[in-house]
Amino acid sequence: MLRLIDGDEKYLEQYKEAYLLSFNKIKNGEMNQRNLIFNDIDSVDIIQKMKDHRDKTKLKPNRVVSYDYFGVDDDKFIGVIHIRVELTPALLSIGGHIGYGINPKYWRQGYGTELLRLGLIKAKELVKEDKVLVTCDDDNIGSAKVIENNGGVLENKVSNSDEYGEVVTRRYWIKIR
Repeated sequence: MLRLIDGDEKYLEQYKEAYLLSFNKIKNGEMNQRNLIFNDIDSVDIIQKMKDHRDKTKLKPNRVVSYDYFGVDDDKFIGVIHIRVELTPALLSIGGHIGYGINPKYWRQGYGTELLRLGLIKAKELVKEDKVLVTCDDDNIGSAKVIENNGGVLENKVSNSDEYGEVVTRRYWIKIR
């Protein structure tokens, strides 16, 4: 059964595997670089980073407090979810309250839908608004289905660009209260 936990060293090797698998998906054109949610654990202390995201005094300017969790199923690292407690103008435009990533090893097995469902339960505790914004690239059909399966209502699509080029972003709102 999938559950959300704080970062745990027990899962770091599997986290690293998810990073490497995701990076290979990028190289093979199966995933966009902008969608890489995992970090290289050889260069970043993931657990400390997750703790630091909860402490406003440790954040860079224009960053908001977020609560990051590992999604695990027994001894399997399934993915990560980030829940931002508020939105900056940039997050309101394209980032949203919640970001998530599934270990490619477990794609298309229903874990994305369940991870977001559990994240929405946590968001009720952390986010003061009645609804949360969740976004995805327009061509990320899997993520769009995950969001829609959790009650996401498409507000609009916005064009934007980042260091990886032009992208169209779907903006969904999900009621949490």
